[in-house]
Amino acid sequence: MLRKPLVFSVIIGCILCACKEKDTTREISPVAVKTLTIGETTNDKTTSETYPGTIKAATSAQLSFQVSGDIKSIRVNSGDYVRKGEVIAAIDPTTYVEQYEAQKAQANLAEENYKRINEVYLKGSIAEIRMVEARSNYKQAQAAANAAYQNVKKTKIIAPFSGFIGAKMKETGDVASPGMPVMELLEIDHVEAVISLSDQEVNTYKVGDSASVYISALDKSVIGTISEIAIQSGSRSPVYQAKIKIPNPDKILKPGMACQTQLNPSETNSQEETAVNLIILPAEIVSITDDGQNFVYTVNTASNTAQRKTVQIGTLYNNGISIEKGLQPGDIVITSGYHKLTNNTPVKVLNK
Repeated sequence: MLRKPLVFSVIIGCILCACKEKDTTREISPVAVKTLTIGETTNDKTTSETYPGTIKAATSAQLSFQVSGDIKSIRVNSGDYVRKGEVIAAIDPTTYVEQYEAQKAQANLAEENYKRINEVYLKGSIAEIRMVEARSNYKQAQAAANAAYQNVKKTKIIAPFSGFIGAKMKETGDVASPGMPVMELLEIDHVEAVISLSDQEVNTYKVGDSASVYISALDKSVIGTISEIAIQSGSRSPVYQAKIKIPNPDKILKPGMACQTQLNPSETNSQEETAVNLIILPAEIVSITDDGQNFVYTVNTASNTAQRKTVQIGTLYNNGISIEKGLQPGDIVITSGYHKLTNNTPVKVLNK
């Protein structure tokens, strides 16, 4: 009877050992992943970055009257070319001419009065104060007449520079108010490609750097120069506006055209980056540990397993994030399925 419990214990132990041996020999299914190879996707900073933008006139002005009145004539249409000094619009000057004539008559009267009193003063027959008062009245009347004449001149809009009429906001017969735009004048001998830079990119470039601008509507690329980089971002986002000045002698580049701009930083700006190719990876595949270290998964081709590699990240660009340390040309980085991996997980690389 004492042998039965011993026999049962031996049997149970054998069963447990068999189960344990079966568990330890179970194979783990490899995780299907997609990859990219460092060196095949490495991008040089000077040729990889492309920024969408819009063509704008290098010089533009909103033209308006400085006095109010009924618009008597607008002598141009949208798209017309005008020369500097040309009269392009006018309001009815009748009221302002009459005001000037009245002020001019007052000035003439004050002048005659001053001359008579001055002659009497020079003979010693009148006090000096009378002569001073007459002279002061004459100067005041003359100043009022000059001001009225300036209002007459302001009844016309004269082109401040040569260019094209971009838009008309008013027509003949409308009522003009001081400062209210009547038309827009554009000078397009030079135009600007206006783009946006992030706060991490704005210090990469400087005024004077060259740029290649592609205009899809014309299927044409032109070379320009960065002429302006904003020192302050937009009010709602950390985006800085930059302008690339482009010669436009044939005037085929029109304001409003869409463009793609490729910036080329100067050698002094990027001498370290141009010495080697930048490694740019999709930002989403770079993970971070609890202690703040960034890492990616690569493929160990000898064992077909995932290997976690710690990396040092750099600048965030439009097409990904740069890797400054941790990867070498030839490394195979996992770009899909990485969220299922741990170190040494078997992987199966899918065909691209």
